[in-house]
Amino acid sequence: MNIFTLALANVRALRRRLFGLVALVSVAAAACLGALGIADRAQGATDADVKESSANRSVTVDKPDGRPDTPQLTERTVARLAKLPHIESVQHRAQVSFGVLTEAGDTVVLYATTYRPVLTPPVTESVRKDLFPLRPGEIVAPAASQGVDLSKLVGQEIDIETTRYVRQGEGTGVTSHARLVGVYDPTWQLDNPDAAYAADADVIKWAAQRSGEPEDSYLSTIGYDELTVVAKTAADVPAVTKSVQRLGYPAVALQQQLNALPAVLEMIKVVGQVLLGVLGVLAFVGAVTVTGALSRRRAQEIGILKAVGFRTRSVLTMLVTEMALVGAVAALIGAVLGVAMGSSAGALLRGSADLAPYVKGWVLLPSAVTLLLLLGLTVLVVVIGSLAPARRAARMSPTDAMKDW
Repeated sequence: MNIFTLALANVRALRRRLFGLVALVSVAAAACLGALGIADRAQGATDADVKESSANRSVTVDKPDGRPDTPQLTERTVARLAKLPHIESVQHRAQVSFGVLTEAGDTVVLYATTYRPVLTPPVTESVRKDLFPLRPGEIVAPAASQGVDLSKLVGQEIDIETTRYVRQGEGTGVTSHARLVGVYDPTWQLDNPDAAYAADADVIKWAAQRSGEPEDSYLSTIGYDELTVVAKTAADVPAVTKSVQRLGYPAVALQQQLNALPAVLEMIKVVGQVLLGVLGVLAFVGAVTVTGALSRRRAQEIGILKAVGFRTRSVLTMLVTEMALVGAVAALIGAVLGVAMGSSAGALLRGSADLAPYVKGWVLLPSAVTLLLLLGLTVLVVVIGSLAPARRAARMSPTDAMKDW
């Protein structure tokens, strides 16, 4: 019988005494693996989906207020910016306030906003799957605004009131109808609070009415409230930002807001790293304790092995191999439990609209390299922890080992 076979037989015979160590190490490994799996998947989503997303490649261009020498954000400005190097597209935003008249007699003031594909709101309820681009007469509003639940009106025709310019500082209300085709999560406020998306033609029509400017000349005179310039790659964003700023326009990149993971996922990442250290400590202390205790209880067995010709190195190898097998079993059980724990936690995180894009897939595991390193580290720490007590037991003479040590 070789050393490995003997060690395997001993582990089977001592499985009840080894259960505590296996449970301790496997649970610690599972918690560590689950946290690392979520953090790794979130980091992968950030690298693949977020860093090169259109939002992360976008530069917001505001109106040049206080800069009389810089043209407004007109159609000509859009064409000029589109010709800059490394530009993929230029998307516009116009806003104008309007009122929604409810059956209860309330008036909810919203801001009709043109839709930009770079910043799609998180729609929670809609009349059809693909809402955008919107058709004339359609509106997508926040699910709740100013204490009024607008989600109950999805699919209905609603009364709206816009303003028509009369003279300086004076306007008159104009009542019309629109269909509420969807609502979005009101916590999403990148287009300002109470933004309601409408077809470009409707927004420009209402904005022209409010300003007193003819509708057909509005975009060439007053222009848009904001432009979003989308760079071809995330690496092009700094250069694009400087190019826009050199033209005299205030320009701010969204990239800085998207470089980091959400706070919850950052916390999970830190927890995973802390648990990795805890796993190492638990595995080491558990191996030292269990190996020492078993060596004392198996003193006579070790004495017999030494008496029949086993060398110190052979006994040491047997004891360490036993702990290596225990560590391997604990690591494998921990991997299975870690998948279950990580997937359960991932399912909870997917319930959040902000976190769902970062936690995709049902089986959450870190990369294969990280997984193998974690499993190997678990076994290695258990082996290192068993070395000192195993060496002391292996060095005993047959006579001393046969005593009640």
